[in-house]
Amino acid sequence: MLIDSTLREGAQAFGVYFTQATKRRMAKILAASGVDEIECGWLGQDGLAEFIGWARATLPGLAQGGPALSVWCPCREDDVRAAASLGVDRLNIGAPSSAAHRQKRLGLSLDEMSERLRVVLSAARAALVPYISVGLEDASRASLPEALALARTAVSAGAARIRLSDTVGVLTPLSTARLVETFVRELPVPVAFHGHNDLGMATANAVTALECGASFVDVSVLGLGERAGIAALEEVAAWLVLRCSLVTQAPAGLAYDVPALRELCRVAAKAAHVPLARNKAVAGEDVFAAESGIHVHGLLRDPALFEPFAPETVGATRRLGVGAKSGGAAINAAMGAVLGAPLSRLRLPSRGECGGEPNLLGRVRELAARLGRPLTDKELLGVL
Repeated sequence: MLIDSTLREGAQAFGVYFTQATKRRMAKILAASGVDEIECGWLGQDGLAEFIGWARATLPGLAQGGPALSVWCPCREDDVRAAASLGVDRLNIGAPSSAAHRQKRLGLSLDEMSERLRVVLSAARAALVPYISVGLEDASRASLPEALALARTAVSAGAARIRLSDTVGVLTPLSTARLVETFVRELPVPVAFHGHNDLGMATANAVTALECGASFVDVSVLGLGERAGIAALEEVAAWLVLRCSLVTQAPAGLAYDVPALRELCRVAAKAAHVPLARNKAVAGEDVFAAESGIHVHGLLRDPALFEPFAPETVGATRRLGVGAKSGGAAINAAMGAVLGAPLSRLRLPSRGECGGEPNLLGRVRELAARLGRPLTDKELLGVL
């Protein structure tokens, strides 16, 4: 279901260099979180053989319910043979599918690309690769009949999976749906989707691909990858675990450990020197924080009114702030938490004037506006 490509796509991000220690820590969390496949890197990557040897000896194998280990390699015979010697469970072979990529990168016609696929996959089978996945690069800009022809060639030559790549992130959920549904309908093997985030739609496109029959989607922690990256692991996993019951087409019974993935986000952010935005979906520290009056009032009545899922389910905590946007309900609740009794029992006015001074609500808002942030407990007590 989830092919995590943090150690391949994520490691290809500009200026990102993961140490072996970081890779191993990430891999342990990924395996514990329940991802189905770890794409360990690309052929020729420094330290790849060493890492795979460690992963084989340390992580639970497929027979124990662990993730499949895979690597990416170009569509070349020698590279396939070299990749096969690494002893991975799956081999992901990249094959340009659009006319522009075929001709400008490889100088090949459609027929020549098809023949190369047959030869390379024959070499992979001869090298006893247990599972061959072919990725149609730039499938989102390829001629549909030509891309389908390449996919059928790959399947007839032994491919166990076809991976559709939106290489430059131009798809929308609607166009993703049409593309994925076509390949799922036309092919006898599972379809995977690899979506880039150049226009900010990678996670939405990945979710759409799953809804439309894709068996796998590529993800990386925090969406790390080339340029704007790809679909975010923590976002897609959270949707699968917490929301897929609302989508009849989505598979059920998934058990990804989203709280573990929040920890992985922190590890990756530090290692990649990428700031973890406080409003980052699923992993940000403020995604369960509220200050405005209507939201706090609703959360006090029933958290489900303004939260799509409980914070505990993703390893987060709820925070209600009191500040310039707060209402009486928020202040009453905050005072009750700090002092152990609500305003009504303390006989502290929340409306009107008090000895000619602004009311409590006004004083709270004025101080918070001056400070430019919600108040601390000490500051809240100081306005009494």
